[in-house]
This record gives sequence, structure tokens and C-alpha cells, in this order.
Amino acid sequence: MQHESPNVEFVREVYELARRAKHEELRTRLAPDVTWHPAREGGWKPCTNADEVVKTLLWRAGMNKLRPHDFLDLGDRVVFQLRGRGIARLGAKGFFFQRLFQIVVVRGGKVVSLHDYPSRATALAAAGLKK
Repeated sequence: MQHESPNVEFVREVYELARRAKHEELRTRLAPDVTWHPAREGGWKPCTNADEVVKTLLWRAGMNKLRPHDFLDLGDRVVFQLRGRGIARLGAKGFFFQRLFQIVVVRGGKVVSLHDYPSRATALAAAGLKK
């Protein structure tokens, strides 16, 4: 079995803490000024601090059962696909199989930003990679 990078393990842990509604432990993994942007402009109000990100993560990981899969570690950035219920209203794209991707930036042992993308290509382009 292949070991995951520390940042991939960290992102998995963040989502697991959110799924289990461990508010205070989750909060310690986030920078105070962490941000989270939607896949499409106006999809929902971007989060601009740790309290907003905690609420959004709890809602997404708990209520919608969103789980991270298919990780790509790019140093301080981790790109992955989210799977779960209700991803269409979060900006997911696709006719039969809707997909939503995310980039999480980890610095100094804290999540400093999250950003959703409607496709793998847009997420990889935002991460500075070509298709």
C-alpha cells in the first residue's frame, strides 16, 4: 500500500473531523483568515474566515456527505474530487456523472484556502498545470 503525503493525509483529516462534527478540533486546522470560494461566481457567498469555513465544512461533509477522492499533491496545494449528495447545486458539472473538484492550500500546518472548481481541467489550470 502506498503512503499518502502529509498534506493529503491532513486534508482527509479535515474532512473527517467535519463529517464527525468535531468543531473545535476542525477549527485548530484552519488559519484564522482562511477563505473558501465557490465553483461559480454567485453560487454562494464566499467564506472569509475560519468560523464561516467551519460551518460550511460541517454542512457539506455532514449533511451532504461530501468526501474527498483522487488526490493530487502539488506541494502546498492538494487537488481532489469531491463526491456526495447535492454537488450539482455547489457548481458541479456533468450530464450523467456530476463532478466537483477542489484545491486546498495548506501552509504551516493550517488550511489557508479552499476553492471549488466545476471540472478537473479548470482545477488543474488554476493549480498551474495543463490538462
